[in-house]
Amino acid sequence: MNIKDRRWVILGAGGFIGTNLCQRLVQHGANVVAFGRRASFPEALEGCTWVSGDFLNQADLATALEGAEVVVHAVGTVTPAKSNEFPITDIEENLIGTLRLINLCIEKGVQRLIVLSSGGTVYGSDAPVPTSEDAANDPLCSYGIVKLAVEKYLAVYRRQGLLDSVVLRVANPFGPYQLLKGQGLIAAAMQKILIGQPFEIWGDGTVTRDYIYIDDVVDAILAAAKLTDASAPRLYNIGSGVGRSINSVIASITEIHGRFDIIRQLGRTVDVPVSVLDIQRARHFLGWHPCTEWETGLRLSYRWYQENSLARR
Repeated sequence: MNIKDRRWVILGAGGFIGTNLCQRLVQHGANVVAFGRRASFPEALEGCTWVSGDFLNQADLATALEGAEVVVHAVGTVTPAKSNEFPITDIEENLIGTLRLINLCIEKGVQRLIVLSSGGTVYGSDAPVPTSEDAANDPLCSYGIVKLAVEKYLAVYRRQGLLDSVVLRVANPFGPYQLLKGQGLIAAAMQKILIGQPFEIWGDGTVTRDYIYIDDVVDAILAAAKLTDASAPRLYNIGSGVGRSINSVIASITEIHGRFDIIRQLGRTVDVPVSVLDIQRARHFLGWHPCTEWETGLRLSYRWYQENSLARR
């Protein structure tokens, strides 16, 4: 699939992943429709056709999908930490909302739907480390349950030959355009310390995650769009394959910024102790692998937050 020759619709284009993806697509000369409620950085979406709308509004969504060939679903209305407080909202908005999107994609003749799932919350606390796509699923929060349900529904539609889709279980992405909205350790830390506020963490700092720079996530999305092997899997882990504890992340940021104040709170029950992804399947079938070194990604992110006053606010 040639990126330039396709009409792309990015749902959630005003957000972190969506903004970075739109920028890359424009660089490739693609025809890009950027859909969302609002764009936090509208100047970053120059070259796209911006369509303002609500993901949960069928008329808005149908308008955005006219003529779409590749659709990327990067919308999420609930964070993992808050999802157990609002499971009905999570189901109504993110599960039922996505099912309605699937039906619209079928109606509009979309060639491929790429859905961003969760690389950590779908597996649970007893998964082997590193965790492959074949590991058992035992989510600790509604967020993971809903993501897993979406994946299963997509598989049903694929088996019926109604809609081709690829699911990317993305680990913990970080980088430019990620704002402090209850999710994203690195974004939260950098935004807090650059305005002189203490950074709050939950637990003793041993919770371990797989962090991946945003450019590598975008590379994976483009690789998923180009996938032509009909027999290839349609579910992929996307991460760095390396685990880093919160304490380790703080130490790395300290090397860049210098010392900063930390407030430690009690641990949260929704946090899986260790989550590191096995990314061999994506290497083999998508020809994808992360290219950004950990320290390089951190420094690029830190510089971006330094240079963007809106992000610091």
